[in-house]
Amino acid sequence: MSNRLKGKVALITGASRGLGRAIAVGFAKEGADIAVNYLINKDAAKETAKIISSYGRDVYLIGADATKRNEIKKMYHEVEQYFGKIDILVNNAGINKRGWFEDITDEDWDLIMDSNLKGPFVCCQEMFPIMIKNGGGRIINISSVASQYHGPKTVHYAVSKAGLNSLTKVLARYGATKNILVNAVAPGLILSDQTKEEFESGDADPLINMTLLKKPGREQDVVSACLLVASAEQSYMTGQVISVSGGAFLD
Repeated sequence: MSNRLKGKVALITGASRGLGRAIAVGFAKEGADIAVNYLINKDAAKETAKIISSYGRDVYLIGADATKRNEIKKMYHEVEQYFGKIDILVNNAGINKRGWFEDITDEDWDLIMDSNLKGPFVCCQEMFPIMIKNGGGRIINISSVASQYHGPKTVHYAVSKAGLNSLTKVLARYGATKNILVNAVAPGLILSDQTKEEFESGDADPLINMTLLKKPGREQDVVSACLLVASAEQSYMTGQVISVSGGAFLD
């Protein structure tokens, strides 16, 4: 631990498990106090909070739907009241629903777009005034390598994450004059509780074969990329999409 985030407050959406939990704990290890957002699974969120507390960091548990503006506003107000500020926002909450192009319904499309694109947009829009008031901040959008190689089995998911990449770049322009740096991290296939079924079923094999390294990533690989753009040691990266995909995508 190097205390790269000492004195910072980070809010991570969808932090009850998986990558959200890993990012929250990784930031806590580096000295940040954490606001843990969850939607349904409060028990899992409490476990995340327990781990964060074990590193001596302050933690605030907040249930909110990160796609609904009124709940986002309330969440930000509560976190600000508790910590006094918010320095880092990680838009991690999102969903995937695998399906071929011809099988995707209007309901499927709307659900994915609301969760993966509209939600982060509203979270960023409501966060900008808070960070401007605080003299700046960092926003990290959790994208996906699917946005870079474009599906094919997750059409709506790939499009939603491609939109998130574009949102990241647009907001980087808006944030530059306000000392708000906005970047995205795009993981490939990562070993986690959320991908366990893919590995057990063999569905992950073709995805692993797409990589140059011929292996899945670890949660820590994603956490380290997030830390890079969250910490003060990096102050010249904004509007970037960092692919953590083992070489599945080359740009």
